Amino acid sequence: MSAEYELFYWPLAGRGEFIRLIFEEAGVPFKETTLKDYTFSTDLKAGKAGFPGFAPPVLRKGDFQLSQTPIICKYLGKQFGMYPETEEDEWHAEQVNATIHDFLAEGWLIVCIASLHFITARIVFHAKCFTEGYHSQKKETQPYVDWFIKERLSKWLQMLEVTLKANKDGQGFVVGDKLTYLDLALLHVLRSAKSQFAEAFDANQDIPLLKAFLERMSARPKLAAYFKSDRCGPFVGDSMM
Repeated sequence: MSAEYELFYWPLAGRGEFIRLIFEEAGVPFKETTLKDYTFSTDLKAGKAGFPGFAPPVLRKGDFQLSQTPIICKYLGKQFGMYPETEEDEWHAEQVNATIHDFLAEGWLIVCIASLHFITARIVFHAKCFTEGYHSQKKETQPYVDWFIKERLSKWLQMLEVTLKANKDGQGFVVGDKLTYLDLALLHVLRSAKSQFAEAFDANQDIPLLKAFLERMSARPKLAAYFKSDRCGPFVGDSMM
């Protein structure tokens, strides 16, 4: 079967993984075009690569093109029957999805507050030089990583724990009675957090519902097969990507 959808993204899990998980769970084939340089991003901003956007990931279906990960996930959720069934659940899904992406972003890009001082969260993993790779400056970066683990990680996870508990006491899905794109978003950010901060994640005794959710979602047949396949790339080990 030829792929109707095409995903443009970098060769890493990152934000593209939110989208991949939807395709995998839906059993819908897609073509992935791996970006090697910034030419596509430059053309995208200029509107030369289809409808303009700021950065990948980008989803393309025929002449239709869409960027911004949360919007792509919402779109695919509607296409594949992974969308909340009530208006209240729809809005709660939007709220939680925004929280999930805020969590991921704080591990990499956005500005956060520590001890009444502003620091960019990218410094958490790029303390010596903003533009160099994390692994070349691990020693200088470690104090910021330690700060994030101590001051922020548990707060994000606790918020998601309480949110999950709000629906069916945390024993089912994030909203409603069926799987939606939001469940896959939560799955990915939990896998990302566990990969990047394994010791702190595993030692956290205050998130039993999240840990159980991670286990049962990862065991869904299509997702379990994907995680064991060559299609599922490793996390790069810097900033939850």
